[in-house]
Amino acid sequence: MELKQRERLTHIVKKFSIKNDIDILGIADVEELNQKARAGRRPKDLFPTAKSILLFGCGMADPISRGWVCNGKGGDYISLTLSELENRKWILKKFLREQGFHTFGGDIYGEGILNTGIRLANAAESCGMGYIGKSNLLITKKYGPRLNLLYLATDAPLIPDREVEKDNCGGCKICQTHCTSGAILGDGYFHARQCECIINCSENKMYYSSHLNIDCDMCLRMCPKGDMHWDAEEKKNTWFEKIEKKNGG
Repeated sequence: MELKQRERLTHIVKKFSIKNDIDILGIADVEELNQKARAGRRPKDLFPTAKSILLFGCGMADPISRGWVCNGKGGDYISLTLSELENRKWILKKFLREQGFHTFGGDIYGEGILNTGIRLANAAESCGMGYIGKSNLLITKKYGPRLNLLYLATDAPLIPDREVEKDNCGGCKICQTHCTSGAILGDGYFHARQCECIINCSENKMYYSSHLNIDCDMCLRMCPKGDMHWDAEEKKNTWFEKIEKKNGG
């Protein structure tokens, strides 16, 4: 496909995303990820025919929107924000299929935060969606670290985003100070297994009811970055506000 055709296709995908309330979107360079990611987390290991990696996110409107809801008698828990992210994934998959392209990946349930295939934060950072802070989370201009990410690999030859955002944490250590697990050790150091052990421990969960609980969220709650925070103002013009209005909230 010629460059002008690729540029037009990329423009169409981004325009479609904005029209469908996918306000956090980036296109990562497959070759760059193949060079920098470790074996097993490179696009060529997972999706050999992929030409582009679409990264997209969903901002969390408040602490409850990142909670886990018990799925009735089955006993499984589903995340409110991840459920919305799943909807966005299928919207993008359908659109790309209609354009004549295949998509791969995008699985978000089953094996915990350390088994997502492509390292989402690094891929998102590489295409200018934000930067990785001391908390090892992607920090974005709009939501700070209060968002979930997902990806789709595709054989659509999209133009990758090249602009990279600089680390803006500076001397701030708020997330490190308030980390309940001690997993945030300093610049460049994060004990992921220690964090996962703490947030998966039932004694450390906050239960709002027998059907809703949230994990430790101090690194999200305390981070001062992001134009939108967990208060009434943050819900304005987001998917969460639209759901509330639809339900008469």
